Amino acid sequence: MPRQVAKIQMPAESRLYAELGRASFHDAFESDLRDERLTAVEIALRFLRETPAWVEALLAIRNRAVALAGLRDVGRLGAVDERPAAAYAAGDRLSIFNVVSVSEGELVLAADDSHLDARIAFLKRRPDRRPRYAVCSLVTTHNALGRLYMLPVGRIHPLIVRQAMRNLEI
Repeated sequence: MPRQVAKIQMPAESRLYAELGRASFHDAFESDLRDERLTAVEIALRFLRETPAWVEALLAIRNRAVALAGLRDVGRLGAVDERPAAAYAAGDRLSIFNVVSVSEGELVLAADDSHLDARIAFLKRRPDRRPRYAVCSLVTTHNALGRLYMLPVGRIHPLIVRQAMRNLEI
């Protein structure tokens, strides 16, 4: 049965919270964390490895379309190597992202380009003493191309994150 996913405010305990003032776009979603032993990196690895096929298809379309504007092909979200979670450190590559910071409770990933900078955080938390995890996103656009790019992406991104979280068994 799909799990409940709630849209929440950016959690103050996330490293992304400090960047809200410069954000062009941000969102955050939260769901139950059934296995509290999972680290933030393990949550992210499962999330990315289980990227739905329809999301990969949309990303492939994106990669072809943005080539016309001179933007790079970022690859596939689910293209994650088989390293163990403990092997990831700041500066490493994880899927289409660069690892910004790693702790037991939060993993921050980045995808920066000429048109925008994107940050994704996987955060373990315990509001109301219940184990939960949040997927937080923040984008800062740099120019008109970034703003144009975010028009469709800002609408579809929440759908993608919610669906992926609903289907994730963690």
